[in-house]
Amino acid sequence: MVHPLDEFAIFDDKGEVKRLVHFLIQARDPQVTIETMRKLDYCYIFTLSKRRRSGELELLRPEIEASWDWRNGNIDSTVRKKIDNTIAEL
Repeated sequence: MVHPLDEFAIFDDKGEVKRLVHFLIQARDPQVTIETMRKLDYCYIFTLSKRRRSGELELLRPEIEASWDWRNGNIDSTVRKKIDNTIAEL
């Protein structure tokens, strides 16, 4: 879903998606880092780590697109929940 005022979909901008995830991770636990990020046709898969533990986070295209206005605090609740759950498992 592309917002009418935007010319691109956030899903297609790897840098913007990574900034969104990094922002949410740092707000929850600054010790967690993004080790890897892979883009598939329908999702992004992140490997997050904290100390010697790691876990995978999968964000689907609709969840990412629903967070297109994340810089203004409009972030999909599923994205927040998935990040929180992945961090809690580390």
